[in-house]
Amino acid sequence: MVRSRTKFPSEGEFVVARVREIQDQHVYVDLLDYEGLDHEKTARGMVHISEISSRWVKNIRNYLREGQRVVLRVLRVDPVKGHVDLSYRRTNSAQRENRMKEWKYAIKYENLLQFLAEETNITLDEAYDMIGWPVLDMYNTYQEAIEELKENGEEILSKLKIPPDIKEKFLKIVDENISISTVSVKGRIRLTIRTGDGIEKLKNILLEAMKVIDNPKPTRNLKLIYLGAPYYKIEVISKDYLDAENILSEVLDTIESKVKEVDGVFEFIRD
Repeated sequence: MVRSRTKFPSEGEFVVARVREIQDQHVYVDLLDYEGLDHEKTARGMVHISEISSRWVKNIRNYLREGQRVVLRVLRVDPVKGHVDLSYRRTNSAQRENRMKEWKYAIKYENLLQFLAEETNITLDEAYDMIGWPVLDMYNTYQEAIEELKENGEEILSKLKIPPDIKEKFLKIVDENISISTVSVKGRIRLTIRTGDGIEKLKNILLEAMKVIDNPKPTRNLKLIYLGAPYYKIEVISKDYLDAENILSEVLDTIESKVKEVDGVFEFIRD
């Protein structure tokens, strides 16, 4: 279960549910992240057979099974009666994958706060009020919040009213328990300048290329290493492959345009 600020989800929201019971015409699920009515352990929801698939459904168990965790879309919510109508067919594979991925980050986020509560004299509710909710308000997703805490935790927590000892403990917890995966694209650059002051011009070209990333971080960085005339190694590191390719393209465009200005030779060889 992941802590939520509301007792019920909102219409249109994608939620993670656990299938509790399957009947001929309905599927009943537990909405693990929502408290629901006071007499319930968690909020509960229902998927009608017409919301299982756009095709005719003979047996619901061909699509869902009891105990399964599944991503559903919220159709209607009646918080007074505690009724939540849900749909499986109105989700696609990409939406289900993205929501499940974000849910796992939400669990990881709560675990960080739970670790903090266990190492201090505060409750999990207090950890959420002090750090959890304020940090989430700064970002769009749990993943973004976690990664920013890893990279810029000191700066982020300094904006909040947190006792210094709790802040330091939480920063240590994040550092010890969070790692950010990265990808890299690599290659070699062949650079030759025909004029007599070629070394100085090469230096200026490479310095200009390094400016493509104005605020390098361990998870978003550019490396240019001299291998021996006329070759240089280039490596772009990023959390996202498309972003890495875009950086590489901008770096190569910068080098190529500068080389043309000084009558040089430029070639890129991808590893």
